[in-house]
This record gives sequence, C-alpha cells and structure tokens, in this order.
Amino acid sequence: MRTQTASFSWHRIAMLYQFNAPWLRKQAALYFLFSLAVSIALILIPSHSLRTAIYNPCSTVMFFMFIWAPIVFTKGGDTRIVDRLLPATPIEKFIFYMSYLLIVITFVCYLCPCIADWVVARIYPYNDSDFWVQDRMKSMPDIYICSYYLAPVAAMLTCFYYVVAANHNRILKAYLMPVVVSIVWSAFNTFYGVKAAVLLGIEGVTKPTDVSNKLEIAEKMSAAMHDHLHFLILCLVVTIGYILALIWFSYRALYRKNM
Repeated sequence: MRTQTASFSWHRIAMLYQFNAPWLRKQAALYFLFSLAVSIALILIPSHSLRTAIYNPCSTVMFFMFIWAPIVFTKGGDTRIVDRLLPATPIEKFIFYMSYLLIVITFVCYLCPCIADWVVARIYPYNDSDFWVQDRMKSMPDIYICSYYLAPVAAMLTCFYYVVAANHNRILKAYLMPVVVSIVWSAFNTFYGVKAAVLLGIEGVTKPTDVSNKLEIAEKMSAAMHDHLHFLILCLVVTIGYILALIWFSYRALYRKNM
C-alpha cells in the first residue's frame, strides 16, 4: 500500500488530471460544443417563439448534462481500486474533483448561453411581449436568484456523492438520486409559484392586456416575492445546508475509501 505524504502538492493534482484526462477532455469538449451550438442558434434566430422552442428543450438537456457530469469519473466501470493507488491525498483528490465539476463544467456548460442571452437582449430589444418581465425581474430578491442557481449544483453534488460513496449500484444511484433531488426542489418552487399566482389572481396573470396592466402585474409579482421573503430564505438555507453536507460527506467518503 502506498504511503501518503502530509504535505499538499499541486503536482499530484496535475497527475490526477493526467490520469483522468482522456475522459475529461472528451466530456468538456462535448459539453462546450453543444452549448456553443445552442448559443449560436439563439443569436441567429430573430423569432422569440422559435428561440423559446429551441432553448427550452436544449436547456433541459444542458441541465441533465450538468447534474450528471460526475458520471465521467466512473470511466465506464469501477476503477476505484486503481484510483486508490494514485499518489495523491484525499484532500488533493477532493480539490481536483470539485475544481473540475464546479469550475470547468460550469464554464463549458453555461458561459456561451449567458453570453448569448446578453447578445440577444441587445440585438432584439423589446420586440417580444415578454420583455416587460425582464426589467421587473431585476427587483426580485437576490436570495431567490441564488437559490435558483444553487439547485443544479446541489443535484450535481448528489451525483458526485454516490459516485464516490456508493458500494453497490453506484452508477444507477448516481443517475437516479440527482433527479430525485431536482424533483423535490422543483416541488418547493412550484408550491411558491402556485401560492404567488393565487395571491395575484390567476386571471390577471394569465391574461395581461396592455402595457400598463403588464407592468402593474410585474410590480405585484415583485411585491409578492418580497412579502414572502421568509419562504425564499428557507429554500436558500436548506439548499446551502444540503450542499455543505454533501461536500463534507463526499470528502469523508474519499477519506475512508482512500480514493
């Protein structure tokens, strides 16, 4: 059995990348090319309805690509015996995994779509009826935005936990459990949405007529979110707590298994 040194080494992290590079390069390239193709399509298509028809299914695909990204570390089988022999400490391996998943995968998945959103908002300004929402969305609490974007991270870290911790059926669990987490989070979000719709009046939300009415509804939506800030705080606290717990248990799994 190899003997681990106590000192931290970036060189050993680089060796981890070299060992995993054939799989990681293929995954990162595939993710980037897909997001780039979707982003170019969004920029080149002038019709909002057509852009929506393309973006909605593609964003769902990118979501599952993101949350299932840790599957790459299964490398088509169980190589954990080999992983244990790699000359790196558990903390070095953990930093390597988290850097790849939270930085590289996030970059290749969502950088191009974010740029495309920015470009589209300037190429096609206020041509579509839904743009009245965008200005009012700026008044939404930042805490809601944080909770919304942390949810996929929570699902992805769930996948990673089962990749490194599960003893049986780890690939099946790594695919299934992030979906369960996403469904639970969506249920909370749906509950809030239904509650807000009831407070605002479904008829007024679903059938806005003129610009002034739309702006009035947008103001009410923003006010409703501020009035129910405690619910948003609860969602954010639960999400952050879950993410921190996953980070800790994943590291403990790496430490125990000496992966």
